[in-house]
Amino acid sequence: MSLSKKISTYGMLVAVGSAIYVFESLVPFPLPLPGARWGFSNVIVVYALPFTNLEWLLALVIGKALIGALISGKIFTPAFFMGISGSTAAALTMFASYKALKRAGIVFHSVLGALTNNVVQVFVGAQIISSWMIFGYLPYMEILAVISGSVNGVIAGVMLKRMKVL
Repeated sequence: MSLSKKISTYGMLVAVGSAIYVFESLVPFPLPLPGARWGFSNVIVVYALPFTNLEWLLALVIGKALIGALISGKIFTPAFFMGISGSTAAALTMFASYKALKRAGIVFHSVLGALTNNVVQVFVGAQIISSWMIFGYLPYMEILAVISGSVNGVIAGVMLKRMKVL
């Protein structure tokens, strides 16, 4: 893929991911879990896994987080730092697991990334508020991670097949 095509492809992925991020921040979460979101903007990161390298994947994650947080007014808030830390760790985990276990399937890597995202977010949140009590929240978040990671993985898998990337 030429550099100009790669830049335009990743620009579109960042734009779509940011738009989903902003839309998702406007829709109330149906469960009484403060700060919880479905994480559907991460579907573009899962989608990019099979055809990207680590540098471009991290650029995608950071670009999506920065632009989405800037548009939604959450830039440089504690939620922003928790989110970008979790997303970066999730991308690193998914990239490593995809390279090591390609046959595991895209849903597996998506769920693994969602689980990692939540662990890192709760850890960063504990550092921000100087309390480990927030870890009591983690089991509920991990249940949601399995659900949202599975949904994101299925959506990304369908997109990859329809766009003949796989």
